[in-house]
Amino acid sequence: MERTLKQHKDLSELIRFPSGGSAKTFLQPAHMTDLGEYLRDLPQETQVEVLGSGSNTFFSSGCFDGVLVYLGARFGGFEVLSDRTVRVGGGALTGDVVKKAVLHGLDVTFLGAVPGTIGGAIASNASFIGRSLCDHILRATVVLRDGNIQTLKRDVFEHSDRRTAALRNAVIVQAVFALPQRAPEKLKVALADVKRQHEDMFPTAPLYTGHVFSRKIENADDANHKSPTDQAAWVLRRLGEFRWAGTGLYLDSAFPNIIFSQDSADASRLAEFAEVIRDRCRNEFGINLECNLKIIDDPR
Repeated sequence: MERTLKQHKDLSELIRFPSGGSAKTFLQPAHMTDLGEYLRDLPQETQVEVLGSGSNTFFSSGCFDGVLVYLGARFGGFEVLSDRTVRVGGGALTGDVVKKAVLHGLDVTFLGAVPGTIGGAIASNASFIGRSLCDHILRATVVLRDGNIQTLKRDVFEHSDRRTAALRNAVIVQAVFALPQRAPEKLKVALADVKRQHEDMFPTAPLYTGHVFSRKIENADDANHKSPTDQAAWVLRRLGEFRWAGTGLYLDSAFPNIIFSQDSADASRLAEFAEVIRDRCRNEFGINLECNLKIIDDPR
C-alpha cells in the first residue's frame, strides 16, 4: 500500500456540514511509519491538521494552506488482545468499532450513535448517556509533528487539560481500551436503546453540527451522572429558541447543544455564532462553556 498525496483537494465530500473549503496538500499515509517520515521532512512552519469523519470540523471557504492528514480505513483496525483489551485504529469509525465490540461481548455501546472516528472521539472525549470514551482508554499511540512516535498512558487522558496539551500537534494512530464485558445478546439490546435515545436527541434537519459545547464538571457530586455535553445542553436549553439575526444560524430548544443552519455557512460564521452563544451563557448565567467546533484556517 502506498501513500496518497493530492494537491488542492476539494473537501466537500469529506465534510458533513457543507462549509466549503479545500486543502493545498491532502495526505493519506500508508501506515504509521510513513506518516512519521512525511511529517519529519516537512518544514516546521507548515501547518498540519487531521480530519476524521468531518462531523464537527469546518474549513474556511478558501484553500487551507497546509497539510491535511486523513487516516481513513487504512487506520481502521480492530483487534481483541489476549488480556481482553482492544486495540483500535485511529481512523476506525465509531459505529464499526461498536458493532465489532458487541460481537466479542465488549461494551462500548454508548458510542453506537455518535458519529466520527476513534481518533476524533478520543480527542474530544466523546460522551453519551453519562459514559465517556477516555474513561476506558489505557494508552494511545501518536505521531508527533516532528515525526516521532510516542505512547501516551492512561493518566494523560484523566484530565481534559492534560489530554488537550498532549494531543496538540499529534495524530492519534491507534489506542488500547479496557471495556466492560457483557453477553452479546444484552449488548445488542443496550445498543438498540442507545440508538433510540440518540434519535430523541438529534434532529432530522439536513444541516446541523454535532454536539458543539461541553461544560467542565468540577465536582462529581454536581454532575448528576451527566456527561459534559449533557451538562452543556442543560445550560443551553435555558436560552430557548435563539436565532442570529442576518444569518441562517440558530439554536432549537428541542436540541439545545446543536447549531442548525438554513443553508450552507462559512466556517468563520459558525465560529462567530458559537462565541455569541458562549458570551450569552457567560453573561446571563455566569457559566463558561467549552466549544468543540474545530475551525481550520479561520480568518479571524
